[in-house]
Amino acid sequence: MTKQADLMAYVFEGQPHLLSDEIYRWMDISPRFTAFVETYRDKIRKKVRLAREPETALDLRGELEVAYALLDDRRLDVAYEPYASAKRRGSDFAVTYRANLVFNIEVARMRMDESGLPRKEERFLRLLLYKLGQMQPGMPNLLVIHTRNELAGSLDLNKLMQEIKTRVEKKEPAFYEVSRYESPAAFYKDFLRLSAILLWAAEAQLWVNKQARPALEEKVLRLVASLVPGMTLDT
Repeated sequence: MTKQADLMAYVFEGQPHLLSDEIYRWMDISPRFTAFVETYRDKIRKKVRLAREPETALDLRGELEVAYALLDDRRLDVAYEPYASAKRRGSDFAVTYRANLVFNIEVARMRMDESGLPRKEERFLRLLLYKLGQMQPGMPNLLVIHTRNELAGSLDLNKLMQEIKTRVEKKEPAFYEVSRYESPAAFYKDFLRLSAILLWAAEAQLWVNKQARPALEEKVLRLVASLVPGMTLDT
């Protein structure tokens, strides 16, 4: 058996799965992704066991696709869930650029029917509010959001993020009812850790938080965005 076949047998435990064909294809193409799967085989197998339904399988696919894409560039090294051992919420990946710049990537996915919310803007807001708490202090943090092309094309990130900030600063009751934040100061404590948001779709969008401390270098943001499959970038 090949290394890829051995890993497939271990990770999927000989059972059919919605992701098996794609994971095998990625490993067949990328020796670096094969090494990634080998390093994190136990973690990935556990996630596969929990991802039997289509939606949860797509969530896991979203994480692994980002890892596969990042590993296509040899300037990037990827660690999977590096903060899990600390038993606290943390990012999905710690990424090292050229051996000296470390930043975090948190991966999310906008589900079309999420929470029964009719407006895509509200679905985006709920997702953002949930993920902000996973931004790590003292490091750049990039939030990658998988979404369908038609949804990505209909969202204006710059406008949407400005509207959210306005709601925060005006202390809009409806905003605070759906968030865990009690004041603008509490919101900005997490928000200032968010360096950027990348909509992961063919018509990708990149929003950069100019208030973030520390910021993530533009060349690195552009590099990550360039790895989105079929990407054309809108900023």
